[in-house]
This record gives sequence, C-alpha cells and structure tokens, in this order.
Amino acid sequence: MATTLPKDKSQQYLKQKAAKKRSGNKALFIFLALIVVAVAVVAKIFLAGTLKPNFVKGMPGSEDAYAMAKLFISPTLKSSSANFADDKYQFGKQSDSVYVIQSSVESTDESGEKINTEFKIVLKYNGGQVDKQKNWSLIDLSTH
Repeated sequence: MATTLPKDKSQQYLKQKAAKKRSGNKALFIFLALIVVAVAVVAKIFLAGTLKPNFVKGMPGSEDAYAMAKLFISPTLKSSSANFADDKYQFGKQSDSVYVIQSSVESTDESGEKINTEFKIVLKYNGGQVDKQKNWSLIDLSTH
C-alpha cells in the first residue's frame, strides 16, 4: 500500500497541473482576444481621422448637407471669392439619404461686377464620414 500512495499523489499532482495549464491557456486566449479588439478599435479611430467614430455621428443634418452643397457649388463659380447666404438657405430631406438645398451665392466676375446666383442642389449621402465630399453624390444642380 505504501507504493501506491506516492503514485496516487503524483497522478493527482499531474491532473492539477494539467487543469491549471488549461485554465491558464483560456485566460491567455481571452487576454489576446481583448488585445486584438482594442487594436482594431484604435486602428479604426486612427484611420477615420477622428476620436469620434462614425457610428456616433449618425445621419447628416441640415448644416452638414449645406456645407457639402457649398463644396459642390464652389468649383462651378467663375470667381474664387464667393459669399454664400448662410443664414438664408432652405433644407429638405427626401427618402433614402437624399438632401435638397436651396440658397444663393454672391460672387464677383472678372470685370468686378457682383453676380447673385440662386441655386438648388440635390445631394445623396452614401455613408461614411459626413464631412468628406467623397461620401456624397451630386444628383442635380440648377442655378438661376
């Protein structure tokens, strides 16, 4: 009986060691998974260029759509100096992320004469960062 006791203790010790190894492996796996998730979140925020992820912002509002409208209209003007009527624009939202903006812009032509142009622009928001022009599509632009 004396010879079986050390063998039982050694088997018990080996079982405990194996159980500790399994729980240690599980803990290591969970720790590594959390590190991977943290790195992915930091990379997403870094690549987005902001500490506020896109999903926090939500859909664009009237000010966002108006800012994009000015970016789309500015290249169509013959003058580099343009004064938009920021306090007089009209905003409408249609279904499926389509926005309609009506406003006016005052610019100066080559002879120095001021030109007031009224415009109506229809833009579609395609998702992504609201303040990036590449995330918007021009559907229609009319001036009068």
